[in-house]
Amino acid sequence: MTPRQLTLTSPNRVPTLTEIFRPISRRLSRVDRALRSWPGSSSPVVRRLASGTISKQGKLIRPGILLLITGHLGYRDGLDILLAAAVEGIHQASLIHDDIIDRSDFRRGEQTAMQRFGPDYSLLLGDFFFIRSISSSLSIKDREIPRMLAETARLMIEGEMEELAESYNFNLSRARYLKIIEKKTASLFQTTCRLAGRLGQAGKKEAEALEEYGRNLGLAFQVTDDLLDLVGQPSRTGKPAFSDLKEGRVTLPLILALRKADSSGRRKLTTLLEKIKDGKDEQLWPELLFQLRNAGAFHQAHRQAASFTARAREAAGRLQPSVYRQSLLQLADFVLHREQ
Repeated sequence: MTPRQLTLTSPNRVPTLTEIFRPISRRLSRVDRALRSWPGSSSPVVRRLASGTISKQGKLIRPGILLLITGHLGYRDGLDILLAAAVEGIHQASLIHDDIIDRSDFRRGEQTAMQRFGPDYSLLLGDFFFIRSISSSLSIKDREIPRMLAETARLMIEGEMEELAESYNFNLSRARYLKIIEKKTASLFQTTCRLAGRLGQAGKKEAEALEEYGRNLGLAFQVTDDLLDLVGQPSRTGKPAFSDLKEGRVTLPLILALRKADSSGRRKLTTLLEKIKDGKDEQLWPELLFQLRNAGAFHQAHRQAASFTARAREAAGRLQPSVYRQSLLQLADFVLHREQ
């Protein structure tokens, strides 16, 4: 068995996103249409760039969470569609900027905006999505909502900057790593749940449970994403293998392996990582994965993701039973066991 054949998926069948989002499928389609309408009133160049990017959207997990929660709370106004589109717009903006920083050519098996349009247009396109997302929320009477979106965008950008500052820092601590991913990833999940609770006028205990669900789901999502970069199949993940380390990101499996190793093992692993950093990487990847697997780093990281998932499920379990709550519980399982 080669190192990349290590599997971390569940032995039981996990529902697909289509199945999980079935209770909100029509409303999620409305979010998709709302996003596609954004470039309509803009200049021809913005329409061309933005339309080509929106057409390659991902799984719409964050809008799906918002709609599941507003459905659970019995919210029946149309503002949740607008707000779900705003949340996804912020997510899309962050991905575009990520791809510029990482000089990524592919995401989800498709060419990135960076590859198709170059860094200048892509930077401005990311800015367009950030501003368009927040400005669209200004039509909502509740002034706290755009403030929350703007603050979350700030945290995400701050997290990305902090991660960039830690590039190839093989002394990065687990606590520092978790703080960074809480900002860059979990903050949007948590805010999505907070916004949905605010729209649906959730009670204090419900609101606390929803925020706890979002934060832990976001942390589990990022840890799993970092694992997939090492043990996932590129044909499933839609991006080249080992992208994170090639871009300087020191993720949880590496942190755990370095922490567990004795002084001799740490020197050996650090030397290997330094050679990879210097570009002598092709023949060294199997050796690195072998070292990480033998150190138990993959399974330790997976257990960390499972712990976050369990906390998310416990928080969702405090809500009243409903078909929407069931989907939130299933979504936690999907995040932990996904292959892409």
